[in-house]
Amino acid sequence: MDTFRETAKQLRVLIPPVWPVTTRRLKMEDHGDCSLIKESKAGPHFIIRVNKELDEVAQVLVLIHEWAHALSWGSESHRIRNHGPEWGIAMSRVWQALNED
Repeated sequence: MDTFRETAKQLRVLIPPVWPVTTRRLKMEDHGDCSLIKESKAGPHFIIRVNKELDEVAQVLVLIHEWAHALSWGSESHRIRNHGPEWGIAMSRVWQALNED
């Protein structure tokens, strides 16, 4: 089973950001990042990139971290501090959504 894809699928259903999210796993120097693409034929959306060289557990943890960025930024990505209170609240919401049963 691909835990990364399953987690991304769950997040899209349980706690979607204001705009759609595309996830990518690729070789990169950092662990991962999240970008808001406002100007696109497909309309505004987030892209979450995760380093594919990380082990599967780390990939999922980075996905969760970056998903919290997408949630906290909403349409105001330029006004929200990267790891400020809004991000902390979003991170808590993500963990809660994934762990409710």
